[in-house]
Amino acid sequence: MMKLKKQIAGLLLSGAVAFGAFTGATVVFTGTAMAQDEGESGGERRRSQQLDLAVAKELSKVFELLNAQPPQTRAALDTLNALIANKPNMKAYDKSTTYQYRASVKVQLEDYQGALRDFQTALDAGGLDPNGNNQVRYYIAQLQFQLGNYQAAIQGLNAWVASARQQGVPVDANAYYLLAAAYTQITPPNWRSAVGPAEQAIAARTEAKKSDYDLLNLIYSELNESSKRGPLLEKMINNWPNERSYWVQLSGFYSNTGKDQDAFSVLEVAYRAGLLSKEAEIVTLVNYYSFFDNPYRGAKLLDREIEAGRVARSTKNLTLLSQLWSQAREHKRAIPVLRAAAQSSNSGELYYRLGQVLLADEQYLASERALTNAINRGGMPAEKVGDAWLLLGTARFSQAGPEDCDKRSKAREAFVTATRYPKSSRQAGEWVTYIDAIKRTNDAQDRLEQQQNEDLRQDQIARFKTALQVCRLQGGDNCPEIEAQLKALVDAGAVPLRSSCKGAGAAAGQPAAEQPAEEEEASEE
Repeated sequence: MMKLKKQIAGLLLSGAVAFGAFTGATVVFTGTAMAQDEGESGGERRRSQQLDLAVAKELSKVFELLNAQPPQTRAALDTLNALIANKPNMKAYDKSTTYQYRASVKVQLEDYQGALRDFQTALDAGGLDPNGNNQVRYYIAQLQFQLGNYQAAIQGLNAWVASARQQGVPVDANAYYLLAAAYTQITPPNWRSAVGPAEQAIAARTEAKKSDYDLLNLIYSELNESSKRGPLLEKMINNWPNERSYWVQLSGFYSNTGKDQDAFSVLEVAYRAGLLSKEAEIVTLVNYYSFFDNPYRGAKLLDREIEAGRVARSTKNLTLLSQLWSQAREHKRAIPVLRAAAQSSNSGELYYRLGQVLLADEQYLASERALTNAINRGGMPAEKVGDAWLLLGTARFSQAGPEDCDKRSKAREAFVTATRYPKSSRQAGEWVTYIDAIKRTNDAQDRLEQQQNEDLRQDQIARFKTALQVCRLQGGDNCPEIEAQLKALVDAGAVPLRSSCKGAGAAAGQPAAEQPAEEEEASEE
């Protein structure tokens, strides 16, 4: 609205000054000639339209002051003030002309209240012809608008337009514009009444004027005139293709009316033309690439704009970039971006996502560390916490070799914790059952190997006993040696149960007691 009022002020200032200067030039020279020739035809009416010679002389001075370089506006006002003070009883035509002149000067000096009073005095003096009176009414309406008297401006402009049409005089496009603007300024705004004059302002122009289209666009937007606003915005872009806001508005219009492909196309053209500079506009375009299944181009664009500094390297934008790379199956590119985003966040949410991506990329140790960070930082909904425990168990299990019972034990601990969350409970329970089955199989294998080794020891003991008996019967020389070997086997006792797990003291399936501690994640890239 402030921009609109500035546009109106510009119209008012240029219009009133131009009118005052033109009137002054014509009245001064033509009026003086008339005053010197009483014999011309025209009778009383003619004489009533003649300036007194003294008045004409002073108005000529004013005209010269206004046309000096630079214009001597304040001196012109002083001259007019002196003229009015010295001639309080001027005839109607002189008074109307003089006050009309002073009103124009006051407009130049931005004394709009004073100008309004002078135009009204010029009108009330009754010295102008009907056309002149109507022009003064037009400028009074403009001043009423400038002063915030919008209802008075509307009444005056409507009266002026009606009179001009009756006389067959073309209506000034600025008048239509001002009338439409006045309707938008009243409380509450009368948007519906503003439509007609706003459309007529555009139709009355021989060349397109940006302010006309801006006003009508605003009116259509407020009235939700979708069928009219779209074509209007398209014309605005054709007339002013370098106006960034028009492209953004047209894209937004298409988006709001369900034409997402058109909205995307408009933003893409504007970007390629170098018209998009705001972060929100660029991010919107990036999201459109994702929406229309081209995440790779969206990621390339966003990455370029972040590097150029036009888009902030914020947690939110880095997260979006990582999602686009992941969507494009560019996990190697997604991981460092997501890690940077996670490190700048206070929540575990982004570490959770990082853990997912690392797990998908088979970087199991890095995934375990990221998921540990996610759980310890917190800030996630319960279902994601449960899923994080499930993924943590998967990352740990994936690192375990056939004999790595300790790693499987820690994986089991994570899965057991995950069973406490409804969404992850079933799948986590299946993992616990599977790990327990592995443990039972390994235990059974260990017991079988123990029994086989014990049977082998007993067979050896039996063979050594037999060999010792034979040796003694035959009086052999090696009997003591056989006896020593037999004694060693007997003294060794039963073969102990040995675990198939690597590492001393490792017990398959033994649950880890500690909670995951936050670790500094290391890339396995």
